[in-house]
Amino acid sequence: MAAYCPQGTKPTGGGASVDSDLRSAVYFRKSLPDPAGNRWVLQAYNASPDVQTVHPKVICSTDSTLSYEAAKETGIEPGETGYTAANCSNTRFVVGGGFEGGDRTFVSVSAFNNIRSWTVSMKYTDYSPDAPASFQRSVAVCSDTQPTVSFGTTVELAPGEVGNATAECPAGLVPISGGGDGGLDVLLTTSAPTATGWTVWAKNGAFDRRKLFTDVLCAAP
Repeated sequence: MAAYCPQGTKPTGGGASVDSDLRSAVYFRKSLPDPAGNRWVLQAYNASPDVQTVHPKVICSTDSTLSYEAAKETGIEPGETGYTAANCSNTRFVVGGGFEGGDRTFVSVSAFNNIRSWTVSMKYTDYSPDAPASFQRSVAVCSDTQPTVSFGTTVELAPGEVGNATAECPAGLVPISGGGDGGLDVLLTTSAPTATGWTVWAKNGAFDRRKLFTDVLCAAP
C-alpha cells in the first residue's frame, strides 16, 4: 500500500493507522519513502482474527533540499531483535525516516535519534532454529533546515497490553514526521501523523511492563 505526494512536493514522513480497530494486532515490516515513486510505501501483517482497515498516510514538503539516505541491511537471526541507524551528512539534519524488514520481521522502534540520525529496531518473530536469517534496514530523510523536535507522552504497558502515546507540535508549527519507541518486544501497531502532531500505538509482547515513547518533528507551515 502507498500514499502519494502531489507533483512539486516530496515525502518527509509517513506511516499508517489501523482505522478499523486501533487496538488490533497489525504489525508493520515496511514504512519508508520511495523517492522514485514520490510516495510513502507500507507493508503490514494482520495477526488479529478479524479483517482490519489500514490507512496509509504521508506528509509532503516543498523543501527542495530533501534527500534520502539508506543504511546497509543488517541481518537478524530467528527470534532476535536488530538495530540500525541511517545518517545524514554532518552538515544536514534528519527530518524523517523509515524502515524495511524481511518476512515476519516487525518494527518496535522507528524514531528520531539525534539531529542527524534515524533509529530503527525490528524483531524477527519466527522462532524456529531452522528459519533463514532475516534482515532490516533504515532510511533517513535529510534536509538543510533543522526541524523542531517535540517529545510526547510516555505510556507504561502491562504484559499483553495495547496502548498509545502522542506528541504535539508547538503552537504555530506543523508535523513533518514522527515516530515511536516501544523497546524490546513491544511492536508498533500504528505510527502516523495527526493534524497537530504524531500518534503511536503498540502491543507489549514481553513478560514485564514496558514503556512506549513518541516524538514529532515539526516545521513552519
